[in-house]
Amino acid sequence: MFKRFFLILVIISFAVACSNKEQTMQKEKSNKEEEKEVVKLVTYPEQPTLAEEMVQQPAGIHSEDLYASLEGSNVDSELPMGSAIEDLVVQDLKAEEIYNGLIHYLGADYSLVFDSLKNFIPDYGAYDLSKEQPSLKNVAIHLDSSGSMNAQVSGGVKMDLAKRAIATYASGLPATSKVSLRVYGHRGTGSDNDKAKSCSSTEIMYNTHTYEQASFEQALTKFKPSGWTPLAASIANAYEDLKKSADDKSENILFVVSDGIETCNGNPVEEARKLANSDLKVKVNIIGFDVDDAGQKQLKETALAGKGTYYTVNSNVELNDTIQELLQEARTTYERNFEIAKIGYKINMKKVEIGQGIEDLGSSFMDVTDAEKDVLFEAVTRLEDQKEITPEMGEELRTIIDDRHIAIREYINQLEDEAREKNNTKHQEVISGLK
Repeated sequence: MFKRFFLILVIISFAVACSNKEQTMQKEKSNKEEEKEVVKLVTYPEQPTLAEEMVQQPAGIHSEDLYASLEGSNVDSELPMGSAIEDLVVQDLKAEEIYNGLIHYLGADYSLVFDSLKNFIPDYGAYDLSKEQPSLKNVAIHLDSSGSMNAQVSGGVKMDLAKRAIATYASGLPATSKVSLRVYGHRGTGSDNDKAKSCSSTEIMYNTHTYEQASFEQALTKFKPSGWTPLAASIANAYEDLKKSADDKSENILFVVSDGIETCNGNPVEEARKLANSDLKVKVNIIGFDVDDAGQKQLKETALAGKGTYYTVNSNVELNDTIQELLQEARTTYERNFEIAKIGYKINMKKVEIGQGIEDLGSSFMDVTDAEKDVLFEAVTRLEDQKEITPEMGEELRTIIDDRHIAIREYINQLEDEAREKNNTKHQEVISGLK
């Protein structure tokens, strides 16, 4: 009986053991199948194929641990590559999918070097005179050609002196300035019979344009002192003279040379006020040339209403001194032109310096992409050593990584070329600003 009982006990124990083993094997099989299913479900963000988009992707989740610096000198040999890729699942994935995973984990941070080169703006500092001269001077010159301008003052005939002073003023304005010349009172005579004719005489002699010496001096020969003084009518016409070349950046100026009061029943004070309050915001500057008290009073009020300045002169010397005062800004331009060769050399050197800066930005950008390639290649080698991928898969991944690296380097060269073009354009602007 005992032997039979023992045999039965052995048979039962063996059956239980076999059953437990089978259950364990089934459980392990089930776990492996679940793991396999998990592997199949792993997907990484798809990486772009255009270099411009590659460098704007977020940095890999382990990038801070793997790169020595944003300048990307080299891969640190002590970096924890193993821990960086330990969560990287590669089983049953294609090369492109593994590549997506590698960039997702290990891709470099390009943000700083990309922004610095993409948004590069050349800065010429103090040499960039456009910052000092934001406005274009738009000047209408009006000259009294009434009969009283035939009178003599110290230095010569008023009209002759006025013409020379106006020529000096026009030529001394910055080269980009627009200028026009209008005269008034140059028709008829000072007699009552000619008053209507003379009072309607206000005429453009030099159309709005940059200053051209021969044409401007020719314009000054087209009239002589003759009749009455339609100052108000002439001021009213200044709006259209200035409007031709005015823009939102122009400084609009009416410059009047007159030797007397309005004699044609107009209101020059009101006309000057209209100009100052117009959309052109014209400033009315007036030189009173050998003017009596009544004339000075009216001309001062006219300049005041026009938000400008009144100057009184009684001789050739005083006239020239006033012109030089009005041309203070232009004289500064002249003084700068005397130094143009020296300044031009410095600007050219600045261009070279900025060009070197562009090259340095490109070099830093290249360092980052070179470092990224080294990191990715090292990761592929680790995966091969750990038998996670085959050598054939490794070579396929290196080819994809190489293509990425080449594309980014070509894009960097493109950005450098664009930055150099910006530098060339700005250099020409700065040089032109000297003239």
